[in-house]
Amino acid sequence: MLEMTRLRSLVTLLILCSVVHTVGAADLPKNLVQIDATLTTSAQPGAAYFDSLAKDGYGMVINLAPPQSEGSLHNEGALVAGNGLIYINIPVDWHNPTATDFAFFRAALEGNGGRRTLVHCQLNMRASSFAFLYRVISDNVAPEVALEAVNAVWVPDETWTKFIEDTLAANGIEFRL
Repeated sequence: MLEMTRLRSLVTLLILCSVVHTVGAADLPKNLVQIDATLTTSAQPGAAYFDSLAKDGYGMVINLAPPQSEGSLHNEGALVAGNGLIYINIPVDWHNPTATDFAFFRAALEGNGGRRTLVHCQLNMRASSFAFLYRVISDNVAPEVALEAVNAVWVPDETWTKFIEDTLAANGIEFRL
């Protein structure tokens, strides 16, 4: 009888551990890329993920998707701020990213006071591209190295290739994707 009770307890514990692990994994946003100790990019996180960010040492979230984007959370700013993090939304038009969009993004990262930052959008295409530009232009990371994080998510299309190359050129960096 005692052995059966121990066996049931062990099975119950294993089931609980697998459920906790599965739930944790399910909460991670798609296309999550940890760039370095202070910068992460991803697709749109679910609401529960914002609860974990402060516990994980994040201090800021930058959302590059327009608020009306498919899958966006209408209360994302409140969710993020409710966890004590700074929230910035720079609504980048998918079909027309601009130098002004990147200037706002760059200013946000440069003024973040060293806070660990999550940059996201719908699928991590805008986010990975803007993070690439920031790393190359502001952090002097070699373009070939910074591009690895972009290519982990996607290969920029014609619009985004032109935007990236033009932004680099405007900052004195010649590089072709």
